[in-house]
Amino acid sequence: MVILFTMMGNNITDILEFLHEAKGFKYRAYHVEMLERRINNRIINTESKNIKNYYRLLISDADEATRLVEYFMINVTHFFRDPLCFEMLSKLIIPDLISSKIKLGNDSIRIWSAGCSRGEEAYSVAILINEYLEHAKINLHVDLFATDYDPGAIHLANSGIYTAESLKEIKLGLIKKYFVEMKGSFAVTPELKSMVKFSVYDLLDKRSYAPSESIFGNFDLILCRNVLIYFNQEFQEFILSKLHKSLAAKGVLMLGESEVPVLLYKEKFSPLTRHCKIYRKTTSEFDLSI
Repeated sequence: MVILFTMMGNNITDILEFLHEAKGFKYRAYHVEMLERRINNRIINTESKNIKNYYRLLISDADEATRLVEYFMINVTHFFRDPLCFEMLSKLIIPDLISSKIKLGNDSIRIWSAGCSRGEEAYSVAILINEYLEHAKINLHVDLFATDYDPGAIHLANSGIYTAESLKEIKLGLIKKYFVEMKGSFAVTPELKSMVKFSVYDLLDKRSYAPSESIFGNFDLILCRNVLIYFNQEFQEFILSKLHKSLAAKGVLMLGESEVPVLLYKEKFSPLTRHCKIYRKTTSEFDLSI
């Protein structure tokens, strides 16, 4: 099937409609102001001078369309971003989850890093889990899934190679234990890499409520940090519906520092601390159709 595009390109909407048709980018879910700012940045960076010239570049250069969608997804990230929240995970959340598993006679824990970007968050959680299990001398199977909409980000996550800047919040002992320095970069060890299963997944996909690799969801812990801020309220509700359904009973959800459950979900997640946006699932599943 050949798709023909208008040569108009007089406004931001023409560009977004092009991306929707050519790349399947669901722009209506996002805050338009954020998309507009990033389009304007690309106009400047490509020296296109105006919207019409940039639109012509888009329809003639498939790589630029890919770059623009990836640019929408850019998120500042590094290992153990927001140290206090990871301290809460390490000292309270992870021990509590694992203790509950042991009391129930369950020998596995399931975790999902949703919107994992280049993988720093997922590997950070894997480090904390492994450190706790080693210290407590507990043998527990860990299923840690990490997904992102951007295939390029998942490719980088799978490579497991990071700059020194990405490691700025990690203690030296953990760097020596979980990373191998190579020509100014740092590669995660094979043991750490084996703990995380990375895959491409669209949180706006209406056909599923969890990544297919996880089979059935039922996660004990979901991290979806600095993802909701990109979306308007309608699609925040949709994503929260999906996360709520994917969580096990009394499962834990961790959001970004500027995020809270929208009104429809305030009673379905109970805050566990005043210091970080960490919540426990409190009610039965609720399906929201869009």
